[in-house]
Amino acid sequence: MQTSGKEPFCSLLANGAPNPPVNPFVELALWVVGHARHTLPAIVLGIGEKVRNSPAKDAELRQIRDSLQEDLEQLLGDDGIFLYPTHPLPAPYHNQPLLLTFNFAYTAIFNVFGLPATAVPMGLAANEGVPIGIQVIASRYSDRLTLAVASALEEAFGGWVPPFPVTR
Repeated sequence: MQTSGKEPFCSLLANGAPNPPVNPFVELALWVVGHARHTLPAIVLGIGEKVRNSPAKDAELRQIRDSLQEDLEQLLGDDGIFLYPTHPLPAPYHNQPLLLTFNFAYTAIFNVFGLPATAVPMGLAANEGVPIGIQVIASRYSDRLTLAVASALEEAFGGWVPPFPVTR
């Protein structure tokens, strides 16, 4: 993810120029005392950006990313879709994802590739009664396709349902 964009992540956290980049170490200290302006995952990503690989390793990682992206786009073509879980588990409890640090990769990989992905609610997990979902992924600039398939899936499976009875 560190090599996926042209603008440093810490600059993005500061909303770009003319604002100076966010110092993730200062932001971490603010997070500890409950005054951070950003989430812990964003702060950790900013720290990861500061602890960089060598330029040669970055180039190698970009080459691997580009190769995987090309393979996936070739497989999808102009009208293919890829259905993929949004998360490896049913909806986690609040803050639980902080302990499951790499589960974000289920969605992040498509962000890194720049591919459109639409999350679709698919109901509730049978045993936990919490929401589950799936992503619809397509080639670049095929957002219309992900939205159309997502709409059809939502209609076929009932879409979003509350994870608990609604009372008034």
